[in-house]
Amino acid sequence: MSSGVRPSVRMEEVARHAGVSPATVSRVLNDRGKCSAKTRERVLAAIRDLGYVANAAARSLAQGRTGSLGFLLPTVGTDFMSSFLQVVASAATEEGYDLLIALRSESSLHRMLGRHNTDGVLIFGAAMGEASLRRIAAEGFPALLVYRSSPPGLSLPSIVIDNEAGVREAIAHLVQVHGRHRIAFLRGPAGNEDAARREEAYRGALLRHGLPFDPRLCRGGLGAEEARASTIALLRDQAAFDAVVGWCDAASIGAMDALRSEGRRVPADVSVVGFDDIGPARHLDPALTTVRPPTELVGRLAVLELVRRIQGVATEPQARLPVELIVRRSCGCSG
Repeated sequence: MSSGVRPSVRMEEVARHAGVSPATVSRVLNDRGKCSAKTRERVLAAIRDLGYVANAAARSLAQGRTGSLGFLLPTVGTDFMSSFLQVVASAATEEGYDLLIALRSESSLHRMLGRHNTDGVLIFGAAMGEASLRRIAAEGFPALLVYRSSPPGLSLPSIVIDNEAGVREAIAHLVQVHGRHRIAFLRGPAGNEDAARREEAYRGALLRHGLPFDPRLCRGGLGAEEARASTIALLRDQAAFDAVVGWCDAASIGAMDALRSEGRRVPADVSVVGFDDIGPARHLDPALTTVRPPTELVGRLAVLELVRRIQGVATEPQARLPVELIVRRSCGCSG
C-alpha cells in the first residue's frame, strides 16, 4: 500500500486493514478505553499504510465538543479591548480552541450558545444581561465572567481585579507625595462594575484622607471626548481642583487634552492619573501615571478556568487579582 495521504479513506477501511472493529480504531484515535499494545500498534500501522486523516470536526461532534470558545463583548473599539482580545485569542489557541467573537446582542447570544457552536463562553463585563446569565446558569452551560462578579444567587465563576486598592493607592500618592487636596474624578458608564467600584473607592479614599467629597468634582468620563468636555466644564464653572483621576486611561487622556487647551500645565497645575495602562499611556507628554491591571494574566486565566469547567474540573467561585500603580510624570513625579 502507498503511504501517501488519501483523504477519502474511512475509518472502516482502517479497521478492515488492521483486522479490528471500527470501535477499536476509534478508541485508539481518541486514546480512550482498553486496548492492548499489540492491537494499538496494528491500528497505527494501518493508519500509516492507508494515509488515514481523521476528521477532527466529526470527532469533536461525536464527543459532543466543538473545539470553540465563545467570547461575548460589549465593544471592540477601544485600545484596552483590542489588547485584551489578543491575549484571549492567543490563550485559546494554546489550549487547542478556536475563538468565536460576538458583540452584545440577543441574536449573537443565541448563535453562540446554540448546539454545536461553542463548548463554553467568556462574558466580558456587562455584555450579557442578568436574565440571560440566569438562563445560562440554569442550563449548566460552561460560562465564566470576566471583569464582573456573579449576580446574587448565581454560582457563575468570575475573574475580577482589585479596583478599590488601585484607586486608593492612586489617591494616597496624590495626597501624600504631591500634596493634592482637590481631586476630581471622571466616572465611567452606568452598569459597569469596574466603573462603579472605582468611583466608590474614590469617595472612600477622600474620606480616609480627611478630604470632603464635592459633587461638582465628580463628572462624566465615559470616553476621551466626554472627559474632555467635563474637564473644560470644571474649569469654566470655577470648581477649583488640583488633580484628576480618570476611571480609565481614555478619560484621563481627554482630561489632559482639555487642560492643555485651556492653558493649564500637567502636572505643574493639575496632576492626572488614569487606570488600565493602555499602550499610548507611556508615550504621552507627559507620560501618564496610571493603575495597571494584570491584563494578560486575566485573559489567560479566564481561558484556562473556562476550559477546566468544560472538562468538568471544579474551579474557584471568584479570582480577584491585584493591580499596580505605575508612576510616571503626569502626577508630578520625575519617573
